[in-house]
Amino acid sequence: MRQHPVRIMVATMLVVYGLLFATILMGKSPKLGLDLQGGISVNLQPVEKGKVIDNVSDEQFEQAIEIIRKRVDALGVAEPEVSRQGNTISVQLPGAKDQAEVLAVVGSTAQLEFRPVLAIVGKLPTGKDKTKADETVARLRKELAIPDGVTTAQVVADEQAKSPTTPAVDPNAPAAAPADATVVTEPASTDTTQAPSGGGRSFLAGRAASQETPPGADPVPTSEPATTASPTTTIPPTPLNQWGVNVYDPKFAELYQTETQLAAELTPTAEQTPEGEVTLKGEDGTVYKLGPVAVDGRAVKGATASLGQDGKWTVNPSFKAGVDNIDAFNAIAAKCYAGDPTCPDQGGGKGQLGIVLDGVVLSAPTINTPSFAADQIQISGSFTKDEAESLSVALRYGSLPIQLEPQQAETISATLGQGALEAGIIAGLIGVLIVLSYLLLYYRLLGLLTAVSLSLSASMLWVIMSNLQATVTLAGVVGIVASIGISLDSSIVFYESLKEDVRNGSSLRSSADKSFTSAYSTIVKADMASLIGAGVLYWLAIGPVRGFAFYLGVATLLDLFTAYFFLRPAVVVLARSKFGEYPKRFGIPVDDLEGYTDGRITPAASKKVAMPAGKELS
Repeated sequence: MRQHPVRIMVATMLVVYGLLFATILMGKSPKLGLDLQGGISVNLQPVEKGKVIDNVSDEQFEQAIEIIRKRVDALGVAEPEVSRQGNTISVQLPGAKDQAEVLAVVGSTAQLEFRPVLAIVGKLPTGKDKTKADETVARLRKELAIPDGVTTAQVVADEQAKSPTTPAVDPNAPAAAPADATVVTEPASTDTTQAPSGGGRSFLAGRAASQETPPGADPVPTSEPATTASPTTTIPPTPLNQWGVNVYDPKFAELYQTETQLAAELTPTAEQTPEGEVTLKGEDGTVYKLGPVAVDGRAVKGATASLGQDGKWTVNPSFKAGVDNIDAFNAIAAKCYAGDPTCPDQGGGKGQLGIVLDGVVLSAPTINTPSFAADQIQISGSFTKDEAESLSVALRYGSLPIQLEPQQAETISATLGQGALEAGIIAGLIGVLIVLSYLLLYYRLLGLLTAVSLSLSASMLWVIMSNLQATVTLAGVVGIVASIGISLDSSIVFYESLKEDVRNGSSLRSSADKSFTSAYSTIVKADMASLIGAGVLYWLAIGPVRGFAFYLGVATLLDLFTAYFFLRPAVVVLARSKFGEYPKRFGIPVDDLEGYTDGRITPAASKKVAMPAGKELS
């Protein structure tokens, strides 16, 4: 630092201003909070029979908050805040305008459903993948000579309708799932490694894996039964469809699957009825076509996550007794096990049952036995610990969800928020200008360095806020304004220490670096007090107050950075320059000291200056 102050000062400025410039070029900026941007605020409380209750577990609250977050994300609201405040869930949606839509989304009760999987569409192509898929479709349609306006689904439907041995299929149905779409195991009655404690039978053994079509798989039904086909026959059957398209060509299978994925559309929330078919996305992005609800979450009694005898994580749900509970579950499971058209074979001869919570497919296990005891059921597969626990929580509290009702909902005007932001900015700028004017008059050149130091701190704060996508609230603006005083205090501590050293007989050149060492110790102690206060406030407070604490703490840390890496070397550089011969330009009056003429150290006294009371300036 003492040997290369110019390098340190210039490097600091280049790095900070370079990061600021790069952040602006990337189009990043901090997000405005609800009180500045305007939007909708909703407070939800758990109720039972119309009365607010306070005996809800932390786990239930966490599950409810997670569900609400997913719903809010679907609204497309930027930087929403969903948090628990005591017995209340606070939802703040900056930029939202339709209060009725928000209340309908965040206030509805989560629904757990069991729906049979009709088809596994796969992951929908987007971006470059979609462009590539469109090109593939165009190429394959040309090679297969499929007329414009005719879909592969129509070709399959016509082919099967004219086949005497193959039943017609739904022309709008996606391709059948590939053979490796599920992990199929033997029933629990013959596989002791999958049986839970108590001798229960495993009926759900695996989840959907890769949706890629395996080599040789043909998702399109043929017109001839598999039992009559000769394994040595090389001549494919003659196409029966009216367009003469060869549905037995592997290229047709690829085209069928790709067209199905491109044409798939998720079912809107408003159209997701229990009695209708739906197309929903799983947590991993896989899209499923599902049948009507076979059993809902009210049939579930509980669920736990545990390690099986093979060391793998499993989920063990239990069902209530009764026609609408375990009996209804057994009815759909028997159909899935047999590959019934209402729960068709998805590979391995067995169907899958989708577990849906709030319109998202959490898992789609394969049914491996036709009947189960209500309390001896197991879902096994490639679960991690977190996945198993998450699914068990969803099963538990999907069956007994928290009923949340809005206790308070308000729309905050963007005009009011903009006015508050402008008032805060104006107040901060006026305060900064007044203080900087005072520093320039009192400390002269040192005051100018303080102004540059503040600009560096502000630039770093902007970079951090933008890249963290931090939300700025009115309380946060107050914290930033308050931190300006801390930065100014640090400069004043340094400058006063420098002035004191010069009055005590040291030269300005030698005092610049030496005085900072003692001053920085004081600066660190003062800033630590602010950091402790900000940390405790952030830990204990809720809502906008945490924004105040966050920005106060970050700005205080930046003050320590700029003081050490800019203010110190900058003062040293000025003191060693020709300006160092004029202490008055640093706000240091030395007219009463020998060796100075008109505030400038004389050449004769440049090495040794007689000082009052026998002191020497060297």
